[in-house]
Amino acid sequence: MQAYGSDRVRPGEGEQLVLLSRIPKAWTPRAAKTLTSAEFPGTAVLWDEQYFEVITADGLPQGGVQYVLEPWREMHIMRTTDQYDASGEEARLVEYRAQLSRETRRKSANALAIFSGHLPSSVQEEMGRDLGIAPARLTMYSALPVYGVVIALVLWMVSRLIAQTPPPLPVVLLTGYLFAESSFRFFTGWMAGRPMGSPVGLFIYIVYWFTIADRSRATSPFNREKGTRIPIPEAPAERGVTDALMMREALVTLLDPADQERVAARFGYDYRHQSSLIAAIILVFALLGVVTSVQRGAVISFLVAAGISGEQIYRLVALRRRPAGSILGFAVRPFVRKLL
Repeated sequence: MQAYGSDRVRPGEGEQLVLLSRIPKAWTPRAAKTLTSAEFPGTAVLWDEQYFEVITADGLPQGGVQYVLEPWREMHIMRTTDQYDASGEEARLVEYRAQLSRETRRKSANALAIFSGHLPSSVQEEMGRDLGIAPARLTMYSALPVYGVVIALVLWMVSRLIAQTPPPLPVVLLTGYLFAESSFRFFTGWMAGRPMGSPVGLFIYIVYWFTIADRSRATSPFNREKGTRIPIPEAPAERGVTDALMMREALVTLLDPADQERVAARFGYDYRHQSSLIAAIILVFALLGVVTSVQRGAVISFLVAAGISGEQIYRLVALRRRPAGSILGFAVRPFVRKLL
């Protein structure tokens, strides 16, 4: 039998053939019979006008795959088939090289996400489809270095204030703008799962588009993704109330037990879902308040923080058996009125 492309073939045991391939093929080996499943034949490969079954497919230490094939047994039905010839191997080689190229570009795009995440959203979407990456992740990664710049500017301004030298107003405005823009882009990628470029990236890409870009291949910065303007109908009233519970469930945990039972009867609220977590979070911040009050010598703040801390410890113990309200319930009650 003749091997094609860079493959090599040698005889195996009996009528078997051993094919050494540098490029993996989409061939499935035979699944042996077990106590709970029948034998499942491997891929049927048409090789020089004769069908062979793929018995095993083992990776080689130096790279590539070793396939063991034997003549097809007529008692089996061909479930998956393939053809092994020169044209097929040539096409497989082209696809393999294209896959390597995509993988290289994918790694480059991820490594340069701090820059590519500033490109227009249409360009990031096209990169995601072509390279198999999450475009929203590029946006989030690109916002992180900007946060570093913002932190550096804030520290510089603080040092100027300590030295009683007010920072220039343009620097203050620039810091606020960078923080607001990066936060908006980051949360768009995180919460909405959509990429979003920056004005600087849009400007640079537009210059590239009108100067040196091959417009027959490059993505236009003025494209708009289909489906971004699909109208979303208003949710039914019942769904609106359910969503309201979902958004305010953390506040419901602070109400007195009678109110919590009323919400549970109407909407299926379960106090065990978030009560302990909310109590633990409040306890952490209250303990921080205790520490800072002691450091500043603030007696009233210390008493308030200590009282809240003690209450949360009591609630964490009581929540193991039943719902427990908080003295903070009066403050959150106006925000959950529609649930009562």
